[in-house]
Amino acid sequence: MENTTNNAEYMLRARDIHKSFRENEVLKGISLDVCRGEVLSIIGPSGSGKSTLLRCLNYLETIDSGSIEVKGKYLVKNNDSGRAEYAPTKEMKEMLGCMGMVFQQFNLFPHMTVLENLMEAPTQVKKQTVEEIRPIAENLLRKVGLYEKRNEYPSRLSGGQQQRVAIARALAMKPDIMLFDEPTSALDPELTVEVLQTMREMAAERITMVVVTHEMTFARDVSNHVIFMADGLIVEQGRPAEIFGCPKEERTRLFLRNML
Repeated sequence: MENTTNNAEYMLRARDIHKSFRENEVLKGISLDVCRGEVLSIIGPSGSGKSTLLRCLNYLETIDSGSIEVKGKYLVKNNDSGRAEYAPTKEMKEMLGCMGMVFQQFNLFPHMTVLENLMEAPTQVKKQTVEEIRPIAENLLRKVGLYEKRNEYPSRLSGGQQQRVAIARALAMKPDIMLFDEPTSALDPELTVEVLQTMREMAAERITMVVVTHEMTFARDVSNHVIFMADGLIVEQGRPAEIFGCPKEERTRLFLRNML
């Protein structure tokens, strides 16, 4: 499989992504670009395909056709018969290792302390020693304001604290791209604020982020680019000022009227 392009400045590119679950076509030709240091927010009604798209970008779901490039290398592209063909396993692992994912549910290991949760993947996957990863993990907990909770178990934390630990855990693998799938949807409004603040700080540090969100204020104020999806299609996309200030499509206007 040919595995390079001339677009190394792009961290993530998708072209004409199609994905069906049996007879239900969930993604109907989605294309997007994410540049280094950019925050892309994906908004839209429930059932529009947003989370499926995110899961396709990092191989939690496979696509039927189209192409996905990670840092200029093909994760997947169409073969001669027009069906999606993925890169060899070793190359895929390298590309997927560039991405961190934060889910709606926190998925922390309940039998491990906060610090142990952060150190688990680097020691098991990257074969780093505890001595190597501990100071990195502790610094990440300071970054998300939870260093004092490092020896607590997840059950002793609030939902917002657990989600911030989940973000720190993803960052412990030093990803080049962070994917967020509705990271605040399971949280009360009060706890949502602290998670969004952590994400705002990440954006200020120019961490490349793709965020599926219902938080319109975050999408408007923090994003460089916004995609509005509905019914498996990109209805409209552009800079936040364009999407929120002067949307061109009636479907976008109706959605934002109900959300803002």
